[in-house]
Amino acid sequence: MELIALGDRDQDMIRARTYGRQSHKSETDSQASPQMQKETGVAFIKSQAGWQHTGHYEDVGLSGYDPNVYRPDFERMMEDARKGEFDVVVIYMLSRLTRQGAAEALKIQQELAKYGVALVSTQEPFINTSDDNPFGVAFFALIAGLAHQESKNKSKFIRDAFTALKAKGSHISGPVPHGFEAENVQMDGLTVRLLKPGARSDAGIGPDSTPADAVMYMIEAVESGEKENAIANGLTEKGVPTPLGSLDEESAKARKDAAQKRRKSGKDDAAEYEWSPTIVRRILRDPRLAGFAIGPVDQRTKRRVILRDDEGQPVRPHAGFIEPKRWYDLQAVLDGRKRERNMDRAGTMTFLGSWGILRCGKCRSGMTVSNVDQTYVCNLRRSVGDVPKHVTRIAMEDTNSVVAARLWAKVATLDPEDDDDVALLAAAAERFAVQGADPEAAAELAEQEAQLLHVQASMKELYQDRKDGLYEGVTGRQAFRETILKYQQHEARCTARIDELKAAATTATRLPLDEWAADTEHGDPMEPGGLWERWDVADKRAFLSLFADEVVVNPNTTRRGTSWERVNGRVEIEWAKPASDEEDNESVTS
Repeated sequence: MELIALGDRDQDMIRARTYGRQSHKSETDSQASPQMQKETGVAFIKSQAGWQHTGHYEDVGLSGYDPNVYRPDFERMMEDARKGEFDVVVIYMLSRLTRQGAAEALKIQQELAKYGVALVSTQEPFINTSDDNPFGVAFFALIAGLAHQESKNKSKFIRDAFTALKAKGSHISGPVPHGFEAENVQMDGLTVRLLKPGARSDAGIGPDSTPADAVMYMIEAVESGEKENAIANGLTEKGVPTPLGSLDEESAKARKDAAQKRRKSGKDDAAEYEWSPTIVRRILRDPRLAGFAIGPVDQRTKRRVILRDDEGQPVRPHAGFIEPKRWYDLQAVLDGRKRERNMDRAGTMTFLGSWGILRCGKCRSGMTVSNVDQTYVCNLRRSVGDVPKHVTRIAMEDTNSVVAARLWAKVATLDPEDDDDVALLAAAAERFAVQGADPEAAAELAEQEAQLLHVQASMKELYQDRKDGLYEGVTGRQAFRETILKYQQHEARCTARIDELKAAATTATRLPLDEWAADTEHGDPMEPGGLWERWDVADKRAFLSLFADEVVVNPNTTRRGTSWERVNGRVEIEWAKPASDEEDNESVTS
């Protein structure tokens, strides 16, 4: 390495320029900030006799370690050096010029020296290749090597820290989800960033709503049967701030720019201050609503998946808006796998309508309520497969009466010697045991059943992805095997725990058939003032669900007889079966 003679040049001044670099884009007041690097370099140049600062180069948000990163100002500096536009380049530290090690540092220095440009570091006196510092050559390669090793150690430390934080479900990077707040918590020697719901207001849904208010509004709207389009329109009409509208101007611009950069082209659906179905769906799909940590985005569905530990169990470090069972049910509604709702469109609760048990005999869709003419109705507005569009309608009051009469007649005539009745009793006993379980056990059972449905649906999607060729090659097949193994392990655990909870509940309870019969004046639960009349709608639904899986309404084929008789001829009840008989023979793990 040669020294660059600066003092004997036949010119009035030494033309000096500065170069600065920082990996991240945020300005800080640290000594490594771009502004501080420039100011320190300019001060050094002013302290040298005959030197004059003639320009500055700066690359911000660009790595000095990755050889594939293009640094525009670094390249411009090297091009200007080749043109002979300056005599010396002043840097803050060698690591600002490069972190790729001694070989790369020497290569840069030799290229500068080829065109008579010296290299000086303000913080490393031994890095000075001008002729007034003969020790610079001896230490240059050593310092370059140390900078490279420091970067390698730092990168490994960061990778290890990220791995540890990710395993604990920490919110590592990216904006805090809409409606949440983040707080740092010490956990096993690590600072873990955990999420919790943000503040709620008493203002109702409107311009003064908080993000947390909007999140809960969306959850409850879906649960009541609203679609994403209607929810988005409602939020916009009420003037509720969007995820962007909830931010200050600078943060909103940064969010929009980042989203646009990811998409590279096309309009960002969150760019306008207006709610869209996409924004609503993205918020409702987020597992963090139930406190789950998230893994990478599923490239097929573009959804965040639940982070799972080595045994396949969901990692749940955050405080969610809702419990896991409720979130799983929410996903089932969004997927179209769960159509039932507690209430009909008008917000009322009827015995059979809008909760999934009443089915159209023509298309098997759930039937809702028409309050105008007091009927249950299935209105298929388009053809689906071989089923043409149609309207199936039946009188509500008569249907309620027919189903209740058949239900109690079935219960009253159950024969312990009849195999079908024994199976029905077993199913009803199991379901009654679950209904009567202590609240904690019942909540756990509901969550386990929801998890089981969710993981089985995920497995089916995964198998379909493999069938579609998304897991080709050695790496793809290995990723498929690892993922499906976690799903299978989780499925087995859920199934085993469900069996345990049901067995424990069934052992501890029995069907109170005698008590039901005795709780009437003349032994008829349907007599005026009897048990059935005293029960509210929720009690009636719970009782029916013990003994029946579905109530099917067939199309009307005659106008003969009374309304009650015609209804009686159209209604079929599919009685309950024990869980072992309900299982699908086709395993999703095959």
